[in-house]
Amino acid sequence: MSSSRTIIDQHIDAFNNRTPDTEPWATDAELVSPGGTFTGRDEVLGFLSVFQHAFSDGTLSVNSAIIDGDHVSVEGAFNGTHDGILHSPSGPVHATGKAVSFRWSASYVVRASELASEHLYFDQLDFLAQLGLLPVEHTPAQ
Repeated sequence: MSSSRTIIDQHIDAFNNRTPDTEPWATDAELVSPGGTFTGRDEVLGFLSVFQHAFSDGTLSVNSAIIDGDHVSVEGAFNGTHDGILHSPSGPVHATGKAVSFRWSASYVVRASELASEHLYFDQLDFLAQLGLLPVEHTPAQ
């Protein structure tokens, strides 16, 4: 296994085990997500903690990875139960008790033994629908 993949696995393990001190994020790291751009280790860990607090049993898994030197592209899944407040750009979303499972993809840049960058992608509509937060379409009565 390449050292770049080892750094990604260290991040996934730290997220799943709720051990931010073992996260390999660089002090000048950048994370670009559907919710915004987060710059610096503290902001990146803050973004990740939003999911950890809203989904206390939430875990990331890696299904596949493509490694090209210090660039790593990953596809994976997130699974968890919404049992805490999800702090979103639109305001707090109180626990729904619903289980969610969605696919995610990320492109990482590894610098030595640190994560320098992540560009994260996931289907926000799928995520919100699983939480029951999208309006329900009604079929007109005939």
